[in-house]
Amino acid sequence: MLIAEDHPLLIIGIESMLMESIPDATVFKAADFNKALNLLEKYTFDLLVMDINLPHGDKVGMIEAVRLKQPNILILVCSSYEEHLYALPFLKAGANGYISKTASSEEFKTAVEYVLNSKIYASPAILNKMFGILFNTKGSDSSALDELSVKEVEIAKLLTKGFSTKEIGKHINLSASSISTYKSKIFEKLGVNNIIELTTYLELNS
Repeated sequence: MLIAEDHPLLIIGIESMLMESIPDATVFKAADFNKALNLLEKYTFDLLVMDINLPHGDKVGMIEAVRLKQPNILILVCSSYEEHLYALPFLKAGANGYISKTASSEEFKTAVEYVLNSKIYASPAILNKMFGILFNTKGSDSSALDELSVKEVEIAKLLTKGFSTKEIGKHINLSASSISTYKSKIFEKLGVNNIIELTTYLELNS
């Protein structure tokens, strides 16, 4: 098994939980993505537990890079990032599970068990979103983006580029108060709380 994580205390915790679940497991560790890829070239692993904010990594692109090295490896993403923003893109990219770093040890062990038994692991909310996408029902990320009007998409993109409401208003000939109203509607429709989350959402779902 391979742990790709750059925080020493988290590595210790993850390794401890893995050993409790699978006492005879051999665990390797990599503190950055390049080191993880090097280990994937040298050894065959059943499971990769991976952070998504690794040095030298490219977030969602890391899944494809791992699969190129070992197509059949099972991947459990373990992250402190907002689940509703990051889980679906990583699961769509081919991860076998997504769990928050704030999860309990028992939940982590359950996630490991699910993934090792070739089942997808995610929270109930994320699984509901996945079913929404599968059956093209409301609640999926793609339908949320589709709900934005052309004007809202334009404003959202300008917001992520660092433009203020006043600057956007001048750019598209609307008052700053109107832009603020649009901004609130965009945040509500996409389920984001700030510009950082909006930027991340558009990057992962565009």
